[in-house]
Amino acid sequence: MDSETVKSYFQNPRVVADYARAAEDVGLWESERILIEKYISKDARVLELGCGAGRVANAMAGMGYGGVVATDFSPEMVEAAEKIALSKGLSLEFKVCDATRICFESSAFEAVVFAFNGLMQIPRRARRLKALREIYRVLKPGGVFIFTTHERDVPEHAQYWQAEQKQWASGSQNPLLDEYGDIFYAGDHGNIFIHSPSEAEVSAALEKVGFSEQFKAGRSQIARESNKVLEFSDNCIFRVVKKF
Repeated sequence: MDSETVKSYFQNPRVVADYARAAEDVGLWESERILIEKYISKDARVLELGCGAGRVANAMAGMGYGGVVATDFSPEMVEAAEKIALSKGLSLEFKVCDATRICFESSAFEAVVFAFNGLMQIPRRARRLKALREIYRVLKPGGVFIFTTHERDVPEHAQYWQAEQKQWASGSQNPLLDEYGDIFYAGDHGNIFIHSPSEAEVSAALEKVGFSEQFKAGRSQIARESNKVLEFSDNCIFRVVKKF
């Protein structure tokens, strides 16, 4: 899977419009709010990667976080996020930026947020590891990184992954996929890529980069979400890690 294929999905005007609706109608998840308020101080400089149409960044600005910088690799998403912020009178910075080549100096932020499984929408393990190294670089010592992933080890997905494992073993998997755990599925406005990692895979990557895990829990363990949130996305795993 190449990054331009992934990027083209997030540049689709209909996809951008969907994300803009989510920013307005779904807003910040309760689980996100709980972790953001627990681990990020209001005076912190915060980088959001994969901001989409500003669902998280604009909500944080509305909560009183004054140092939020919202970025996405899709210029169309950044433009939509900025328009929504302006309509609400919110003050924050927006920038087009690729998570694998973060366009800020080292040790620039007290916190980084990569919401809605955005890290796992970066194709290829080496590029996801590169993004983690970049996140580590731009964090100050003691800074935190909050992100989510799916987790393929859970029992409810066992049948799907057993079938996938057989396809990979026989060489009959989707040729567009790079490794076991990759998914390329049909959405409302085109095909969507995401990688569903194992727990061991995520832990190994974090350890290789130098992050220390502070917190891990499923979204449903953190908070009871609204019906809008439940319709918007599946359950996922939240992780908070720290740079020492």
